[in-house]
Amino acid sequence: MSDISMNSLANKLQDLELFLKGKGGQEVGYRQALKEEIVGEDHFMEVEVLKSLGDLRLQKGKLSKDSTEFDKAAGLYSAALLRCTDPDMGETLEHRIGYMEKLSRQLLQGYTPHFRWLSPDYWGAADSNVLRVAELFDQLQKGDKKSHKSAQETYTEMLITAIENSNVFLEFEVLKSLGDLCLEKGKATGDTSQFAQATAVYKRALKRCVGPDTDQTLRHRIKYTEKIREKRRVNINYS
Repeated sequence: MSDISMNSLANKLQDLELFLKGKGGQEVGYRQALKEEIVGEDHFMEVEVLKSLGDLRLQKGKLSKDSTEFDKAAGLYSAALLRCTDPDMGETLEHRIGYMEKLSRQLLQGYTPHFRWLSPDYWGAADSNVLRVAELFDQLQKGDKKSHKSAQETYTEMLITAIENSNVFLEFEVLKSLGDLCLEKGKATGDTSQFAQATAVYKRALKRCVGPDTDQTLRHRIKYTEKIREKRRVNINYS
């Protein structure tokens, strides 16, 4: 790795540490960091955050001996491995998964965590149909309104939940909604960076697309967002 790449990675890891030192502790910090890596289209750091969240769940599972935590760790590690393009990171993740499986069998009487993400034809659990996800999405939104969380906090928390549970449908809906949120913020404030973020999130959602209709919808959103972004940019240049 070049000196420039090493410096860039060091800076990114330093930024991640700042997220973790914020209010809410590690879990909240990782949620915020994951959102930032997605909108910044930084795939390496996205994998790093998913791995770190997996480590956090694994540690919780080790302490509590709760199979649910091991399953969540498996979901996060698997998602990280599927996104990973770096050989060294891939090897690290494979070692993590092997260690987690061994630890799970030792602590939970032979229990093996579920690796739904790594199934080549996996598109969600049996109840992960569109209606079920819509109901869950609505429930989570109502619950977070009562706790006074921002829409962005709600979506980032839901995104982690979707990944932990290997729920492709929920992940897609969350990403699409997060993109819509950025788009509306851009339109309301005139902040063109919000349009760039919306486009990045929509593109990520495309990779989790669950059908031709949703694919077309997202592509229309991306074109619409880029059109508004360009129009705002031109207006700024002429003002």
